[in-house]
Amino acid sequence: MKQFLAVASMLFSTAIWATDDAARARVDYALNCQGCHLARGEGFAGKVPRMTDFVGYYMHSEDGRAFLIQVPGVALSPLNDADTARLMNWMLTEFSAAQLPADYRPYTVDEVAALRRQPENDPNRRRAEVLAKISRQLR
Repeated sequence: MKQFLAVASMLFSTAIWATDDAARARVDYALNCQGCHLARGEGFAGKVPRMTDFVGYYMHSEDGRAFLIQVPGVALSPLNDADTARLMNWMLTEFSAAQLPADYRPYTVDEVAALRRQPENDPNRRRAEVLAKISRQLR
């Protein structure tokens, strides 16, 4: 319990003082994503997809780009559209910069707002479809 309170206190303090986009995104990640995807985006094999050295591949197609915002954990998160765009852009460059396409463009608030209105109902099926298409493109 003491450990939990110490971590919670640190996150709260960081959230209050986080003024730059990266710091705010790190706090949002810790509070909204880290519980499943872990601290460095490594996920759990077979259960929670990893982001480390991988999530950037989704930016190689418009379907992949949309999918990342439409997965339930993102589309239905309590973050507003601006915070979600900032968080997703940070995750892509923090965890998977080497996998981003040369023409990578960050998410905009308007894009996130539109995509979140269409949450994915079957993310496992859709993920497989999107990754198969991207894999064919990258060959």
